[in-house]
Amino acid sequence: MSDQPNQPDEPKKKPQVQVVVPDEAKYGEYANFLVVSHSAHDFTLDFCQLLPAREEGKVNAEVVSRVRIAPTMVGRVLNALNTNLSNYEERFGQVKALG
Repeated sequence: MSDQPNQPDEPKKKPQVQVVVPDEAKYGEYANFLVVSHSAHDFTLDFCQLLPAREEGKVNAEVVSRVRIAPTMVGRVLNALNTNLSNYEERFGQVKALG
């Protein structure tokens, strides 16, 4: 504890966030399809792999990871994706949408 009170002019320092990836998650999961749904309380992002189905004319989308986020995070996720897509395209060229 400090002997000096906080000065009103001093900006509070934001804590530095250190991302820690556990060993079992370090390689991640490959996904080539995304399903987004929402409720009043959260958004659910189902990252999937498209797989050929056994029945003709059908394709299975197997969920490899489900991530649920608060509505307050959606704007930040969109901004982060837009920023990273712009950086990617500056470096490697425009991404062309399939389908």
